[in-house]
Amino acid sequence: MNTYLHTNQDLNPNFGFALTDSAVLAEGKLIITQKAEVEHIELDIDPQRCLKDGRKVSVVAQQLDAPIVRQDASIIYGQELSFVQYTVNLHPDTKFSIGSIEGIDYSVDFGWSDVVEGEYELRISIHRKTPRIAEVPLEPEQMAMVRYAQVVTVVIALFPAQPTQEQLASAPVWTRDHHVFDSYGSAGFILADLPRMVPRVDELLGAGDHNLVERFNEGDLSAQLLNEGLMATAWGISPWCYSIYAAPDATAQAKLPVDKLGEEPVCTGIYRIAAETTQLSIIPANELVNWPACTKKEWPQIQVAGSGETLRMALVVQNCESVNGLHENPLPSFVITRNEGLPEIVEPLINIVIVD
Repeated sequence: MNTYLHTNQDLNPNFGFALTDSAVLAEGKLIITQKAEVEHIELDIDPQRCLKDGRKVSVVAQQLDAPIVRQDASIIYGQELSFVQYTVNLHPDTKFSIGSIEGIDYSVDFGWSDVVEGEYELRISIHRKTPRIAEVPLEPEQMAMVRYAQVVTVVIALFPAQPTQEQLASAPVWTRDHHVFDSYGSAGFILADLPRMVPRVDELLGAGDHNLVERFNEGDLSAQLLNEGLMATAWGISPWCYSIYAAPDATAQAKLPVDKLGEEPVCTGIYRIAAETTQLSIIPANELVNWPACTKKEWPQIQVAGSGETLRMALVVQNCESVNGLHENPLPSFVITRNEGLPEIVEPLINIVIVD
């Protein structure tokens, strides 16, 4: 393959690329060269050959002060399939690359250039995230769709071998309420502050059954609920599986590579949120035709940490490139952050196209 993969070598210390088929990485090697390229080390990326199963795959490499707790990594990236850790002594001229990728006749360089001499741990873990729809019994054809939607992530982390006491005391901070991976239809979804939204809709429309989709199209109800900080919306999206992330704190947000591996966000929505609100329910927009019955169902929740009344929802998309003739696919993620102050205007996400 003569065309170079799209990577982000200018975004140190996070590096990444994505491929449509993980099998081409199964024999891949992490190559370390140093001492004017005289010393050459090759390490297996996938000693257990988990990648041969064939899924969309994202490769993430990070230079960290301390490793991400393994339980946290399983929330961010999905179920851990493989884990290996190497101790390496590095020099300022050390270079990292990945070679032996099937269909690519060159090594993919990380572009790291600020390695401090010393002893490090190099951790490689492989994860697979699965849409939450698979947590309930499914028909065989549905399981085939779930398999297609699954995403494998190869996480390569480089960090000092001697952790500080603070690092040794680190504990998991991510929970299921900080990352939701699921499929959403063309209508999109809302993030609803249900304890406040349900009684407010009753006040505005009266008790009883309502089709909120029709009501939103007929008048100013949607704008009113948005302006009052009762919901955040993503209307009209490409039917796909999306990750929705809201990091538990600023430190965790700084380590989250998902919003640092692509280009600038495709788009960003700006919303209002009540100062006291910390949980939002993720409800597919098509469910709003049966209000308030839809509010009685158990929906995934996203926990919004921090303080402030401004909520931002940025859509970042990493493209899975093909090296063996398969169709290219996007890996979209919504990254939610919270800021101080109340936004002057609400700018909801509308008509989001990630697949033509």
